[in-house]
Amino acid sequence: MKPLFYIMKRSFVNRVKEIVRKPSYLIFYIFLILVIGGFFVISFIMPAENTSTIPKISFELIAAGSVLIITYFQLNQGIEKGNSFFRQSDVNFVFTAPISRKKVLIYGFIKEMFTTLLIIFFLVFQIPNLKNHYPISNVGIIVLIVSVAVLFFCMSLISLILYSITSKKGSYRVLAKRIINGIYIAFISWFTITLVNVKDLLTAANNVFESKVFNSIPVVGWFKIVLSYSTKELDGTFYMNLIFIVITIVILMLLLYNLNTDYYEDVLGATLRKEKQLAAKRSGKSVREIKTDKVKKVKGNFGSGGAKAIFYKHMMEYRKSGFFFISKETLGIVAFGIASKFFMEHSSLRTVLYFSVYMLLIYSMQGKWMEEMKMHYIYLIPAGSIEKIFFGTLANHLKNFVDGLILFAISGFMFKADIITILLSAITYTTFGALFVYNDVLARRLFGSAHSKVFRLIMKILIVLVFIVPGIAGGSIIEFIVLKGSPYATYFNYLIMIAYNITLSFLLLLSGRKIFEISEL
Repeated sequence: MKPLFYIMKRSFVNRVKEIVRKPSYLIFYIFLILVIGGFFVISFIMPAENTSTIPKISFELIAAGSVLIITYFQLNQGIEKGNSFFRQSDVNFVFTAPISRKKVLIYGFIKEMFTTLLIIFFLVFQIPNLKNHYPISNVGIIVLIVSVAVLFFCMSLISLILYSITSKKGSYRVLAKRIINGIYIAFISWFTITLVNVKDLLTAANNVFESKVFNSIPVVGWFKIVLSYSTKELDGTFYMNLIFIVITIVILMLLLYNLNTDYYEDVLGATLRKEKQLAAKRSGKSVREIKTDKVKKVKGNFGSGGAKAIFYKHMMEYRKSGFFFISKETLGIVAFGIASKFFMEHSSLRTVLYFSVYMLLIYSMQGKWMEEMKMHYIYLIPAGSIEKIFFGTLANHLKNFVDGLILFAISGFMFKADIITILLSAITYTTFGALFVYNDVLARRLFGSAHSKVFRLIMKILIVLVFIVPGIAGGSIIEFIVLKGSPYATYFNYLIMIAYNITLSFLLLLSGRKIFEISEL
């Protein structure tokens, strides 16, 4: 194992040296560490459960729903593509080295544990918000973080084993998919029957997710119980389910360690797919865009030249990949936005807006404008940099506006909101999207492509913590203090946020205006 540990140690040391040599990177990495540390401290010292904002949904339901969703997608990925603990460099050098195949697998396990740190990174930022709504103790924070990390690691093991078995024959893959879908269909049928009997969504969910039958389901039920103890005192039930999980992971590791003699072949395809995903993310594409599925044939033309041609190119690409701007991301944002109505006791259309903006922060990590950065012609177009940025991002704004209209038309109907409020909500949502997009532009301009992913994330955190707050606070002051009691107070709140977001977006655009003028970036 010494050569393998040496590889991990040298990779870490070289990464640190690269950061130290560039003070601007070092400053922001230090800032990132301070932010994470700050959130850890806040998570442990802040009081639990603000009773004025207790949500309708219990923590047990959130835990059960999260485990079910993660499990379903991981199992399907295992059947279709498998999972891989390795990179292409491992395939080229480690796999061909005279090192025991079992030791290489342990090396992969250790690397996979480090990848879960990214998941923990995002989870840390949710803990203060969760603790504000639920009685999560300091011990509960540790239980939550460790449980989520172990869940993803366990699913990675199951995914690799499934791929190893089902990749032998196409009929195995079909049978496995039918079994998994059949189990989930049976679960949905159980929930539907319960809902018909009790005639209340949350009551039906509680009856199903907190039943002994669900808690007894291997892996899914065990992890749900362990996660639910983030808000409760640990007892014998917690330790018993924890023991079941540990035994399961040991059995899974033994299966891979002793039975899967050809796992090199099994992970090769998944490793190549992972490399394509990483390359796609670095160029600004989403994972679904690297698929080789057939795309629609569309007729179109470039309505203008110069920088506007970039916009027409993006419009044509959207038409090929889906129904106008409607995509899986649209459905995801709409689903999560509407779900927020059931999360808070006194939810409103504003609740949907803020929750959807939070989801948009995650989805806006990628964009079509970033794909243009690797195209040489972008630097040859006879137009100003600001014009290139604007038309290169215009399609993103239109997509956000369409998503917002769909989301708030449905939500507005549920909350019985007027047309003006629905339209202002969609416009506000679009301006938040513009804020995130031009923040990405500035991050790319400052830090280039090598560290852009990390620093874009840091810049977005800065926006959430610093830049967005004044606009939301200013609008709230106008509505609830200055124009309190006025029938137009809500409209002015939206208008203040829209004006603030547009102004800040313009400043960010100006700050990153030279991005298309310096090809080295």
